[in-house]
Amino acid sequence: MLGQSYYYCTPAYIAADGAATFGDALLVAGAEERVLDQKLLTRNILGTIKMVASHLHDCRLKGEEAKVIVPLNAEAVSVGSIASSFTDACRDFLGDYSGQIIFEMMNFPPKFSIDYCDHLGILVYPFCKEYIARPSPAWTDFKLFANCNFQGVSFNLQNKAWPADKIQPHLEKFCQSANLNRLTPYLLGAATSEIQNLAVGLGFKFVAGNAVG
Repeated sequence: MLGQSYYYCTPAYIAADGAATFGDALLVAGAEERVLDQKLLTRNILGTIKMVASHLHDCRLKGEEAKVIVPLNAEAVSVGSIASSFTDACRDFLGDYSGQIIFEMMNFPPKFSIDYCDHLGILVYPFCKEYIARPSPAWTDFKLFANCNFQGVSFNLQNKAWPADKIQPHLEKFCQSANLNRLTPYLLGAATSEIQNLAVGLGFKFVAGNAVG
């Protein structure tokens, strides 16, 4: 976390046999095959929302008005039945916390239209303070997200200890493209203090990961 009372949500699920699934692996579970496992995707999205609501409730009891960045599988919520379950859960569990939520859309298809992107924004807008996108690391043109009123873009280093000098050109280009399109740049998965310091120096407004206390 960088800055007081901002958190990044890492969803988790513990199966009956004790097997644990965390983070992106949980978010994309059920979306790996050509036919989506809608039941599994819905379960994991609803579980994440309930976890966030519980965290925000606990923060409020302590007098802390925390804000949480919540990753959301874009491919999953583009399906009507999953989107409907998502909006119902947001109304039921996040109604009192919408001003404290930043949805991070991830797992975009390789190609998609402005209508696809716009639909995602319309879907989450009533339930959050802001919504941002986590594009593929290879993407460098974020005009589409800006045109659909996204407020930011994120880059995830997956908490790997990359050499700072090796990733600097990629982070610099990402940050420049974000700023060019008036999007707030977020860096996730910063594993070392060197990466954290590099990101802050390049102009990332939010940095999260193992290196950040």
